[in-house]
Parts: sequence; structure tokens; C-alpha cells
Amino acid sequence: MELIDRIFYGGIEEFRENGAKFTMDSLANRLGISKRTLYESIPSKKDVIELVIDRTFADVKQQQKVIFEDDSMAIMDKLKKLFIIVPSYSDMLDYRRVNEIKFAYPHLYEKVHENINNDWDNTIALLEKGMDSGIIKRKNLVILKALLCEAFEKLLDGTFLIRNNITYEVAMQEIISVIFEGILMDSSQEQQN
Repeated sequence: MELIDRIFYGGIEEFRENGAKFTMDSLANRLGISKRTLYESIPSKKDVIELVIDRTFADVKQQQKVIFEDDSMAIMDKLKKLFIIVPSYSDMLDYRRVNEIKFAYPHLYEKVHENINNDWDNTIALLEKGMDSGIIKRKNLVILKALLCEAFEKLLDGTFLIRNNITYEVAMQEIISVIFEGILMDSSQEQQN
């Protein structure tokens, strides 16, 4: 594994354990390298956090691409998978700590915000295709996008997940279930109750 990859994974572990307060010393110790070697590869803690953000969203975008290009998958299956994508190394991430970036490195949190709110063209096109084919009810996609973006960002507010003792993945699955399946029982189930 290349040193930059080791720094990336070490940065994730440091961030999970210490949040935005981790130090380059602790990262170097974790990696078993000198601080000098670490600084020769990456100039600052801010750059480590930015590396984690950039690679995380690149991983998500790659997974999205695979879903978009899979012609064997039905539209609803694609949409459900798109909205619950997590990075392939999600088990290493602690989403409850992301909010710390907002306060310690607001310009880096802006990258998180931009990644959540941008690049929706393919998803919107898929939703429109679903509406055109009658699979999805015709709804205002600007509102749906805003709703989903706000939900994603709310889940990155660490206090919400901690307070409700829920993981990011479980929360996203529930949000998508509510959006796609609603909260009303169908009339046959309603009459039984």
C-alpha cells in the first residue's frame, strides 16, 4: 500500500477516535513513520482531512456511476440504491464526527456541503424517467432534492445520530423508506386495524 493510502486510512482512524482534534504526531505514530516523512507526503492536518473528504466523495461517485450504468437494474432499485450509498470503507467512518469539521475547518465543510448539493443531474434524469414511465408519482424534483440534501446534512450533524442512538446507514434507509413508501398504510391494512 502506498504511503498516501496509508495516510488516508490512518487519517480516517484518527478522525474516528479523536475528531478534528487529532494531531499529525498521533497520525505519524499510528502509521509508524516519522513526522518528517509524514510532512513530506502531506503538508498539514487540514490536507489529511481534505484527502479523506475528497476520496470519500470520489468513492460515492464511483458507486453512483456503476448504478447509473447498470441497465439490468429497474429504475426504483437504482434510486433506492443511489440514496443509501455509503463509502466502501463506511465501517471505518464515524459520521457523528463530521460536524466537527464545520467548526474547526469551515472551508472544508463547505466541500462536504457542495458535494451533497451538487451533481444531481443523473439522479434527476432517473427520477424524471420514472415519472415519465408512470413508476413514480409526478412531484416537484426541486423540493425532493432539497429534502434529501437537508436529510443528508442533518445526519452529518453528529448530535442527531448520538441523541437518537442510530447509525448513519440505518437513518438513511429509514428516510428513503419514508420518501418512497410513505407513512400511510394502504386502505386494506388500515381497515384491519
